[in-house]
Amino acid sequence: MSEPRSPATAIETVLVIDDEVIARMVISEYLRHCGYRVIEAAHSDEALVVLQHAEISVDVVLCGMDQVGAAGGFALAQWVRQHKSETDIILAGSHASAATAAGELCESGPNLVKPYEPQVVVDRIKKLLALRSTPRK
Repeated sequence: MSEPRSPATAIETVLVIDDEVIARMVISEYLRHCGYRVIEAAHSDEALVVLQHAEISVDVVLCGMDQVGAAGGFALAQWVRQHKSETDIILAGSHASAATAAGELCESGPNLVKPYEPQVVVDRIKKLLALRSTPRK
């Protein structure tokens, strides 16, 4: 398990979108333990409300590909790419082939296959945030 960071240094915000409440609670609590600010959404419609709120800054979106709502996981990722290009996306799916296909939306691949280990998620978030200091092509 990762060492928790001081809450005073927790500036990165992760939006966790998962319609499976237990899975969402577990990963959200783990991310909080690691020092991230976490916003939870049960489906893509809730996530869009959060993302469209001007006062809320989201650094990373962790989303299942098979989300319920008007915009599924792929559609939500496309929306984020078009409207919030500074926000990184991690798509998670239950099939490795679907996760690979999602790589087109997330240039920093690889993506995650569910069920995922919480520390793998944290490591992926750290990698994405570290890449921000490197100019994107």
